[in-house]
Amino acid sequence: MEAVKYLMGAYFHQDWVMDGGTLSDTVGSFLRERRQLVGDAADEIDQLLTAPLPEGDLEARLDAWGCDYYAGDTDDDYRRWLAEIRDQLRAFLATSAAS
Repeated sequence: MEAVKYLMGAYFHQDWVMDGGTLSDTVGSFLRERRQLVGDAADEIDQLLTAPLPEGDLEARLDAWGCDYYAGDTDDDYRRWLAEIRDQLRAFLATSAAS
């Protein structure tokens, strides 16, 4: 989970709004600055989304990795948020492969 840990701690830290402002902008910064981690991050997010975690564990993991993004009150809210990130990463990979 090293790529996702890096994404959470380095890009969705407590000042992430000041650095990017939006989810898309923040992920875009990751795409530009850490291209070598994009595929691994997308795969790791898939693993998180399918892992049978007890309620509250997903948010706790993200928090432990330095994530300060509030997606909502439930792990389903965090799963939707992670799926948005994964989709943006996969779209980038598809576009890069087509180039």
